[in-house]
Amino acid sequence: MSNLPVQWMVQQSQLGRSLCLILDSKAAPRIHQSLLHQLTPEHYRSVYRETAVAALAVGGPFIFLIDSLNPSSLNELFEGQPQDWGWLASIENHSIGILVKHWRERLFIGKRPQQALYRFHDNRVLARALAHLPESEYPHYLGPVVSVCYWQGEHWTTAENSAPGEYPVPDNPLWLDIPAPVSQERAILLANVGQYLLAEHSEDLARLPEDLSPRAWLIEQLDLAQRWGWQTPEQLHFLVVERLREMHTPGIKNWSPQPEEQAQAHFERLRGELLPEIKNWP
Repeated sequence: MSNLPVQWMVQQSQLGRSLCLILDSKAAPRIHQSLLHQLTPEHYRSVYRETAVAALAVGGPFIFLIDSLNPSSLNELFEGQPQDWGWLASIENHSIGILVKHWRERLFIGKRPQQALYRFHDNRVLARALAHLPESEYPHYLGPVVSVCYWQGEHWTTAENSAPGEYPVPDNPLWLDIPAPVSQERAILLANVGQYLLAEHSEDLARLPEDLSPRAWLIEQLDLAQRWGWQTPEQLHFLVVERLREMHTPGIKNWSPQPEEQAQAHFERLRGELLPEIKNWP
């Protein structure tokens, strides 16, 4: 892990909250077995047990109550482990039963016989959900969880649930409508553009709202470029740099394309609105 999870665990403990580790046992079998040996049965639950997929319980996700473990020793346990093993959560009471019940109620996607399992225990699934859901939906998604700490693909981060508690599953859960993960080609583009902005426009990135991650903002911009048919490096550069700058300085009044306007004409019209401000374009 890193310093952030340790700091988060210490902080949550000081606030009187209980610490839970949501583990993908298949992704981290060594950690899984180690925790089973360190903790007594009342301190862990198999989420799939007592459900329609109980046959998968042994290899399915587990929730561990880790209050008795030292954060630093837990950090050492995960040393050298790939980051995508699960995530950490805090709850207000010492019972993990409510948390297990919450996720059991949200396990299944769709209707039989095409039903699938929702991989709530995968930190990548959690990260995508929290990046796209409005914070007003966090209570329905996270339930009794007060705070989470997770690896979001590039670094450790945390998120807070403003109204933890027990909630019924909505008729149309918004977290099941989250965009699919990006393709490898898209992931490379995302990483390259992100590195460029971090190197050349770090001050502008720092001005993004606190509740908006740079990655989530950048994904939105690339989605916009795809819808508009903007594919050239020049078009992408213009889009991300100018929209980032507009977070603190007014610029283009209306970014939307005009009816029947082609991608290149759209780009040139918007770029023309800023001339002669734009200098040193590639």
